[in-house]
Amino acid sequence: MTIRKIGYVICILVLFGTCVYKFEPPSEGYENLLVVEALLTNGDDPFEVKLSRSIPIDEHNFIPEENAQISITDNTGSIYDLYQESPGRYLSYPGFKGETGKEYQLQIQTADGEQYISESVLLRETPPIDSVYYRYEERVIAESKDNIPGLQIYVTTHDADNDTWYYRWDYKETWEFRTKYNSTKIWEDGMLKEREEQIYLCWRNHESSSVLLGTSKNLNEDIIFELPLVYISNATDRLISKYSILVKQYSLSEESYNYWKDLEKINENLGTLFDPQPYVLKGNIHNINDDNDIVLGFFDASSVQEERIFITRGEFPYFAVPNYYAACLDTVVGYGLIPEMILQGFMLVGEVPPPPPGRYLLSFKQCIDCRLSGTNVKPDFWE
Repeated sequence: MTIRKIGYVICILVLFGTCVYKFEPPSEGYENLLVVEALLTNGDDPFEVKLSRSIPIDEHNFIPEENAQISITDNTGSIYDLYQESPGRYLSYPGFKGETGKEYQLQIQTADGEQYISESVLLRETPPIDSVYYRYEERVIAESKDNIPGLQIYVTTHDADNDTWYYRWDYKETWEFRTKYNSTKIWEDGMLKEREEQIYLCWRNHESSSVLLGTSKNLNEDIIFELPLVYISNATDRLISKYSILVKQYSLSEESYNYWKDLEKINENLGTLFDPQPYVLKGNIHNINDDNDIVLGFFDASSVQEERIFITRGEFPYFAVPNYYAACLDTVVGYGLIPEMILQGFMLVGEVPPPPPGRYLLSFKQCIDCRLSGTNVKPDFWE
């Protein structure tokens, strides 16, 4: 569940408390709350702020908050403006990035003149990641009663100075895949041509959406050991060829940790809206002129530590992976029938080796063109 749905969920929880009976949450009457997503780091990427409006839990559309004026100030008095890169997405100008040890404050003025400000937050130092690794496991996953084999990704870290205690992670997965056929010919302008661009090998990406938290506050030492990040079952195409995961680690204040922990609880209760949670999830951003105007979101500041690992197909125990091209239908025709097959939705693969000559193989586009579900541009980091 996204942050912009939280406000509506909270209203439902407050209204119904501990009553348990079937209820279909209405799409009308929810509060139109401002949603702020903002994390300042010392990384090289631009500082990004996403502004949107809360939506009912039965909708999935994104309602951007456009044409806002956003700036960030530090404790030395410097002011840095952001610009709107796309609807609801605001970026810092080149040259700006956070510095550890400094305090920052976010300021927002929406197009209708409402002014919002965050509390000052310290950009905390984050200890390095000790390791990101995987282990072969078998688990019962959703919609299955059987043990499904896969890989569990873990992270381990520690702070030798015993000064962090609260952590958050996110990750980005990248994996390569190949289509069934490697097309070498293309039908263009009524004639047969050599294909110049390969469309057989592609890469796909997926970013984490779960709240991934850890704390060592109740331990004698500031250590996080084997925190599970993501489980990759063999029911996906991630492990067919080669897979990579980039893990980012952030340090949190206790206040920030408690906010994300509450958000995690609400996410876990999706589908069980009637668990007792009669509170409003307040962040550290408020309307300057209206204390009753609830703002969803939390302005965070932290240095970032990164670790990337690669996993190739031969590194883990053998288990079956899905055959996504089992339904591919191919056909062989003569040169004169190629245009007709193209009109029927087929795509050209290439010439079938003789004998006899002049025969051409065609199949469905999804069996040939990997760009339909990924990109054929090799990532810069790919090994």
